[in-house]
Amino acid sequence: MDLIESNGQLNYGRFSTLPRSIDLNKYQYKTPYGNVLKGWRKKLKYKKFKFCCIQHEHYTIGLAIADIAWAGHGFIYIYNHQTDEVLEWNATHFLARHTSVDEQPLYSQSFFSKSPFQIEMQHANGVRYIHVTKHGEIKLSARIFCAGTDPLSMCSPTGTNGWTYTQKLTTLTCEGYFMNKQGKTIQFNEKTFASLDDTCGFLRPETAWFWLSCNFWDTHNNRIGLNLASGVNESFGNENCLWINGILYPQSDVLFQLQSEGCWTIRSLDQKLNLTVETGWRRYENLNLRWVGSQFSQWQSKISGSIQQDDQEIILSNEYGLIEQHYAKW
Repeated sequence: MDLIESNGQLNYGRFSTLPRSIDLNKYQYKTPYGNVLKGWRKKLKYKKFKFCCIQHEHYTIGLAIADIAWAGHGFIYIYNHQTDEVLEWNATHFLARHTSVDEQPLYSQSFFSKSPFQIEMQHANGVRYIHVTKHGEIKLSARIFCAGTDPLSMCSPTGTNGWTYTQKLTTLTCEGYFMNKQGKTIQFNEKTFASLDDTCGFLRPETAWFWLSCNFWDTHNNRIGLNLASGVNESFGNENCLWINGILYPQSDVLFQLQSEGCWTIRSLDQKLNLTVETGWRRYENLNLRWVGSQFSQWQSKISGSIQQDDQEIILSNEYGLIEQHYAKW
């Protein structure tokens, strides 16, 4: 299956396998008034990004490459849960110079470069390779294995004439190492989990969403992954999923509510999911250029609560995770 058919129509829905390709040339983008946009005007409407979270026993690592047409952006942070120390770097290129986000689902090669850092992501044969270098020295090297986990892969209509495709994987095995703030080399081990988020499409010009990601080993030694979102990918199904030992279980719609500073609740429409999220350190961006802008918050979090799945009850007890609130005008 190709995401975009030869007649320019999208394959909408949630897929059991990843699409072979995403051929943007087949898709005709129109404004709400029916005008066809081509060339750079069409390119400015197209957004794509790749995000990876690696959950080590004592560290959370987040990194991303984004091409939002008018800008290219890259960031990485390494957060130490024991000491609250953060090693963080981010940069932006106007008009996405030195930025490449390859959105192909099966084979891709993406990078972001701005001195002294470079982020590289490659994907081939079910393995995601990630390298982060500073002045040519490797600061992070990871091999993430996607086999054995059902992918979340879906495409939904967006706005008047747009669409959003997302694929997410969690509780993935990760090998390699990274360097912490003190310059010490830390190896990933058998308890390390990785999560991948690849998204592209013609998103709404003004977009806002909430998102939560979490993966952990429960008390029965099951590997549990969770992806919840509100505000995006909701026009034809949703992207809310629970993974138990790599098997994906769709979840009902969810509501994110801020109860007090540093405390959120998330509950599902069918009342089977009830979570409390306590937030800590936040990666924050605030950009307002009138015609474009972004306010981005991604918190290190501890998640507690329960999820009822068939005859199983999944218990979360202060599990590490991420909660995100993002507003974008692009």
